[in-house]
Amino acid sequence: MAQATPDQVDALLLFFCGALVLLAAFGLSFFSGGMAGRARATRAFRFVLVGGAVTILLAVLGGYGAVTGRALIPHLVGVPDPGLSAITGVDPGGSSPYPAARAGYLIAVLVVVTAIVAVAVASRVTLRAWTVFVVLWLPLVVLPVAYGVFALDDGWAIAGLHVVDFGGALVVVAAGGSAVGLLLACGRGEHLPPLSPRPALMAIGGAALWVGWLGLIVGSEAALDAYAPLMAVGGFLASATGVLMWMLVDAVLLRRPTLGSALCGAFAGLVAVTAASGVLTLGWCMLVGALSSLACATMVDLAARARSGPALTLCVITIVGGLVGLLFPGLFATGSGMVDSGNFDLFIAQGIAGMAALLYAVTVSLLIGLALRFTIGLTRVRYRAGRGNSETRPVRPERSAPPRARGTDRTASPGQDRTASD
Repeated sequence: MAQATPDQVDALLLFFCGALVLLAAFGLSFFSGGMAGRARATRAFRFVLVGGAVTILLAVLGGYGAVTGRALIPHLVGVPDPGLSAITGVDPGGSSPYPAARAGYLIAVLVVVTAIVAVAVASRVTLRAWTVFVVLWLPLVVLPVAYGVFALDDGWAIAGLHVVDFGGALVVVAAGGSAVGLLLACGRGEHLPPLSPRPALMAIGGAALWVGWLGLIVGSEAALDAYAPLMAVGGFLASATGVLMWMLVDAVLLRRPTLGSALCGAFAGLVAVTAASGVLTLGWCMLVGALSSLACATMVDLAARARSGPALTLCVITIVGGLVGLLFPGLFATGSGMVDSGNFDLFIAQGIAGMAALLYAVTVSLLIGLALRFTIGLTRVRYRAGRGNSETRPVRPERSAPPRARGTDRTASPGQDRTASD
């Protein structure tokens, strides 16, 4: 048996990490749905599945080339590659499997980014509007932001601002901002039935999300070298300190740490360590997980006081956790952070990139949502009352009240016997 080449080993790592990233995408649907009820979990899973299918199709039709190919518009977008011809156009028997493996991994990352928006808006947006939104949103928002991160030679973030972002935290922040923009386009929400959390669904989804996001972190190295194990351990430590910090905040503010708080803390730590897992020591990974969880828990508590739902919880974690993770290496990265080098150049670059991606995503998603709202429609008008979480169908017009019995008629004649009505 021939010995595996280094390219084959790295390709196997990317294939495995890509599968874990897809697991995280579907874990998001169960996790968010478990916080809101079984019916909303089913709807969120449907939105993730449809959004992922559209994302994969658009990526193969040219989106992958627009993310990693040679520049079409310098620093913004690459040349589309229909059918992945740059990868599949060569002899499969004599070529390296690494390019195809990297393509599969990055397409899986785009799927999980779409899933973040899907689970946030599933309870508000119609499936038809969601499908059209993904078709417009992917080339207008995701591809320019992803090109800045994954096009290492020409991207506006990596090559232009020299941002440190190994796992695509800028794309995650843009996904959270896109969810906020689309929710703003929906307008004021109708009154929803009371939530009935499902701990079993929450636990299954949170565990899948935890494991799958570790695959995203390790796959960002794109090679099985000396840094990949350290990145995996750093992700473990960041998620662990995130769990403990969020539960501590809930114990202080709410007096009752819950399963949801533990899983949200793990997610906040993983999102924060995504950007800089390759340049932080294990101690700094623990600190960034704790700081991210503290910031996210505080913001989620403020959102809960404003009576927001689980959708905004995920938006807060992806936005706040992503920004904390981006700013942290500007302060503590080995060799280039402010503490180690004494200058703020990297910190300023990280902040500019994060805020630019966030504001751009919110603005464009809001405009797309408004365009859909006034054309094909965006939201469902009403929800069925008194049926728990089954709010997916519109309320039918109420029937007229039945006529009162004769004995209870208040306008009866004076001589009529009124004993039956007493």
